[in-house]
Amino acid sequence: MSNSFLQCVSNICGLEMATLVKDYKFSVFGGRIAVVEGHKGIVEYNTERVSFALKTGVLRVCGEDLRIKGLEKNFAVVEGIVRCVEVENEK
Repeated sequence: MSNSFLQCVSNICGLEMATLVKDYKFSVFGGRIAVVEGHKGIVEYNTERVSFALKTGVLRVCGEDLRIKGLEKNFAVVEGIVRCVEVENEK
């Protein structure tokens, strides 16, 4: 697929192109906010770890005092002290 096609699809869907290419995307802002795009649901949720199902694995946000501040289909915002984000791909 060409980049122009993917860019067109990402514009129509309102998604970042990276989400279309990898099926998910995450960003961490200031060690206090983690944004996850492309998840398939919550697998685990406590104050030290929030795990999301991906199409082919699991994405974990690890830290302290974590809480989900926003949750929509395929999109989540986790707030707290974000220490790391881990991605475990199942093959």
